[in-house]
Formats: sequence, C-alpha cells, structure tokens
Amino acid sequence: MKENKRNKTPGLGNGRKIGIIFVLAALLPALFYSAYEVSSLSSTEKLIQSIYSKQLDVILFSINQYALDVAQNWSGEINTLLMSSRTSRVDSATRIFLNKRSAVQGVLYVDTACHSISIVTQQKNENAKNQEALSITSTSLQNQSATIEKLLRYASSGYRKIEPVIIGDSVSGQGLMLMFVTSSRFPEQKIAGFLIDAKSFLTEVLQPKIEQAAGEEFLLAVFDRRNQHILLSTSPVNITELRELKDLWLFPGYSIGIRLRGTNVEDIARARSERNLILIGVLDLLLIGAVWLVYRTLKKEIELVRLKGDFVSNVSHELRTPLSLIRMFTETLSMKRVKTEEKKQEYYETILQETERLTRLINNILNFSRMEAGKKQYRFESVALNDVIVDVLKTYTFHLQHEGFAVVVQLAGNMRTISADREAVAEALINTLDNAAKYSTADKYVRIETGQTESMSYVEVEDHGIGIDKHHHKKIFETFYRVSTGLTNNIKGSGLGLSLVSHIMDAHGGMIELESEPGKGSTFRLLFPIVNRSDATHKG
Repeated sequence: MKENKRNKTPGLGNGRKIGIIFVLAALLPALFYSAYEVSSLSSTEKLIQSIYSKQLDVILFSINQYALDVAQNWSGEINTLLMSSRTSRVDSATRIFLNKRSAVQGVLYVDTACHSISIVTQQKNENAKNQEALSITSTSLQNQSATIEKLLRYASSGYRKIEPVIIGDSVSGQGLMLMFVTSSRFPEQKIAGFLIDAKSFLTEVLQPKIEQAAGEEFLLAVFDRRNQHILLSTSPVNITELRELKDLWLFPGYSIGIRLRGTNVEDIARARSERNLILIGVLDLLLIGAVWLVYRTLKKEIELVRLKGDFVSNVSHELRTPLSLIRMFTETLSMKRVKTEEKKQEYYETILQETERLTRLINNILNFSRMEAGKKQYRFESVALNDVIVDVLKTYTFHLQHEGFAVVVQLAGNMRTISADREAVAEALINTLDNAAKYSTADKYVRIETGQTESMSYVEVEDHGIGIDKHHHKKIFETFYRVSTGLTNNIKGSGLGLSLVSHIMDAHGGMIELESEPGKGSTFRLLFPIVNRSDATHKG
C-alpha cells in the first residue's frame, strides 16, 4: 500500500493559482463572446426578418402600383375618347372601350353637382339594368361630395387621381366604382367612373402580375376581409398563414397577403437562430473541454513535480536510515567494542538486513527507470509459482519475523506452471510483502497463499494493517502516489513499490485484485495467466 503525506506546499498552492488564472484567462473571453453573440443574435434575426418584411412590402407595393397604373391608363383612354368624340358618339365610343375590357361593367358620366348622370354599358338594350344602376349610383353619389371635391383639387393641380367608391348597400348588393376627373371639352361631364367587376379585374388584370411576382419563392393571395374568403391565390393557402397583409388600394374591403413558399419568415429566423445557438454551444463546449484537458494536464504536471520532490525526499530518508545503521554497527565492530559473539552476530545480521534493504530500494529505482523508458527486459520461461514463493520466503521470512510478524504460508498443490520472468515475479512478491509489513501496526500478521482458477494462477498476500479506503484503490498503483491520511503520514517510502508491481503484472498479461477497508487490513491478489509463451524474451 503506497501512501503519501500530502502537505500544503507553496509550490502546489502556486500551481492551483496558475491553473485558476489559466482557466479564467481562457474561458472568460469565450464566455463573454458567447454572451455577446447570443444577445446580438436576437437583433440579427430581427434585422433579417425586417429585411424579408421590406422585401415582401416591395412586392405588395408593386402589385398595388400595377393595379393603379392599369386604372390610370383606362382613365387616360376615356379622357382621350371624350376629347376626340362628338357628344352623339360618346356612348358608342365608350362601348368600344368596354368591349375590350370585361372587368369594366360600365362607365359613368356625371357633372360635379351630381345632377346629370349617365351610364354606358356594353349592350344597348340593357335600359332596365341601366336605370337600376343609375338609381343606386345616384343615391351613393349624394354622399360622395367630399370625394368629388378632393378629385377636383387634384385635377386643378394637374394630377388625375383615381378614387374607389362603394356603391349600393349590403341589402341590395354592393359594387365598386373608380372615380376620376376628365378633361372633357364638355363642361357638364367633369367626373367619370368605372363600374368594376372585382372578380374579373383580379383574374384578368392582376392574376398574371401576382403570379409573376410570386415566382418560385413566394405565395400570394387576395381575400375579402368581410367574409374571410380567398378570391385568388397562387397556391392553396389559409388566410392565417399569410404574412405582411396589405389593403388593395383600389378595392376597399380586399387585402393581399404574402408568405414564403414552404415556410415563413418567422420559421426561417427561428431555424437560423436555433442553428446559430447550437453552433455557439458546441464551440463553447469544445473550448471548455479543451481548457479542461489543458488544466487537468497542467494540474497533473504540477502534482507530478511535487510528487517527484517528495520522492527525492523519501528516497533520501530511505537511504540515510540503513546507511546510518550500517555505519554505526560497522564502526562499533571495527573498534572492538562488542564483547560477546552473540552480540556480534546480532550486529552482523542487522548490517546484512539493512544492506538487503538498500539493495531492494536501489533495484526498485533502477527497474522503475527501465520500465518508464521501455527498456526493461523480461526473460519468460516455464515457472512454478510455488517455487518462486518458497525462494522469496527463504530470505524475506527472517525480515518479517525480526519485525515481529506472524507469517502464515498456504501453498496449493498441483499448481500448473506459468510463463513468467522468475526474478520479476519475485520482485513483485517482495514489494507486496514489503508493503504489508510497512503498513501494519499492532496486529503484525501476514498470510501468503497460492491457488489457481481455470485460467489463472495467483498468489495472495493478506495483512492486518491499517487498510486502504476504497477511493484510493486504483490510485495507489500510480507512480509516486501515497495516501495522505491517518497513520501513513509518519511512514516513509519511495512510492514505487506497488507501481513496480503493476508494471510487472501488465508485462505478464496478469492483473491485481485488491480487497481492503480502513482498519481491517488489505489483501492483494496477483493473478498470472496460464499460457504457453513461445518467445523467450519480452521487452516491456
């Protein structure tokens, strides 16, 4: 069990500060930029929607202007007709005009006082209809004095304005008349008006223009606002789906609406907004992830520097202690201060034990260096796991017993051989035993047991030491890692032992299992696969 005294060193504190400053320096500009983009996104989408709306307004304006231009041309023809025809021939000339335009049901001529009214239709024999139309029109014109005055004012300034007027009522039926002032040489005929068939005007005059304006991108429709009935559309559509509704200038009560074909401006703006938000979110996540990875790497590097510093300190201590003992006992023996042979033997054994301790420490450092550099060589051969354990215990049992441990050995019979490097397996077992001895306190007990499963042979080392919290089970096999709690603060070590065990087990294709709880000891199980390896040498 590798545990480490975690002091709050200045270097680590500075590392945390550097990490925090780095994260803030990298993330804050990105977050501010994202917030700015999100806030400006709404304004951008409103601007886009406004541009679309203006474009649609232009289309609707062009259709209204086209209808007005047609009516202006008609009024110009009537004015020319009146200027060039004799009074007796005005009606026949007007009928020629009407026969060319089915959308115009008749032409009305009236003086400015609305006293003298005449109406010309396409057929001469429609006197009854004409009289009825005259009666309705005369009644309607009585209320249009303001309109007539406005038309005369425009005419006096040289502009022929056309004004739509509703004639009739909702009971007898309503019609539409387009009124304008003529320049006739007949003073009693100053006002003229077209009696319009709205449906014919829409289908014959406006429909080609509407279809041309709609093209492949837009959908246009004209509807009656009074009954919400669609009179004309370039494709099937509901009134609720139309956008940018505009009144038809020459047709009171009628409106024209437009929308994008297949979708509408709001949908486009919303989809674009959602797409941009997703892109900003993905970029932010990628940036945060990258910053987090850099931060983690920086944090690990700082931690590794600290661990290496601890490692140097711990190794120095580990070397100093046995060297001091060896020197002290050697000086005592050389000065012949030891009187009894029994005491001399005790000193010799201590010197031998500390020498072996130094050898193991130096071997661990050298082996770890080779493993980290990828230069460690393993010589695989057919090995009996029990034999390796017996050889290790011949030298290590004395050390355990000298430290006051009760050693229990349980070796299974009929063990199958494994393909392994004998010295590496012995080194892994010694480091595991050394870990058990180092972290045992009052209850000094070690059990070594072997066994096998269908595909694995294992050696198990159990102790009654201080145990390991589950949170540290995986970390203790990391290089230099040592637990920083409890009694481990006073226990020195290089932090390489279990890391070497992990390297060796990986090179053998094996695994390590750990069962441990604080205060209840630990059980390490080293499992080796039972396989036949044809190669004699393996580099790990």
